[in-house]
Amino acid sequence: MKVYPFAIASVAVLGAAAVLVGSGTAASENANTINQQLMINQRISQAAVKRSNSSLNYLAPIRTTATDAANTGAQGVTPLSKVTGAGLGWTTAQIADKAITPAKLSNPSYFAYVLFGGTVSASTTGTTVTVAKSGTSTYTVTFPSNVSACAPQATVQTFADPTTTTGTATVAPGAQNTQWVVTTYSITTGVGGTTVQFPASFWLNLQC
Repeated sequence: MKVYPFAIASVAVLGAAAVLVGSGTAASENANTINQQLMINQRISQAAVKRSNSSLNYLAPIRTTATDAANTGAQGVTPLSKVTGAGLGWTTAQIADKAITPAKLSNPSYFAYVLFGGTVSASTTGTTVTVAKSGTSTYTVTFPSNVSACAPQATVQTFADPTTTTGTATVAPGAQNTQWVVTTYSITTGVGGTTVQFPASFWLNLQC
């Protein structure tokens, strides 16, 4: 069989073309794969930056310009053994005034010092207390939270009438779960003194 030179040349050209086409397809696929991986890496990096920003925002209450300048994070994570106060929790200086209220504590307590005329002289910080005098010596103390499960204790302080010597008080649940009703009593002086309802200043303490 006689082989003509032009036939060999044609086969060689077609073979080279096939190789070129195949190489171009592989290169294109590799490029697409690399682009997709770069896109995934970029999204992962963006998500990490967002989480870092969110963490910094949550730490804003204790961050200062001085602390940010002193620790930029460029040196990585500082070992706990080299961090002053590590593991000791928030310090008093880092907790804002009125940031912790009785309602946020696991066992909150409330108090109110009520004058015999029905005026609130003092109360727990962050707690608004209103008093309605519904009788001559009956006081309805209203707190902003449900205090029906709290244990109340009322202590009589002073009396306006000098003829009284000692006093007592009773505490009963109010019409609402935010209320306690305090009734004050006095014992008159002299032999056979009687106990009568009498306006008096008192402390009301609630342990919840």
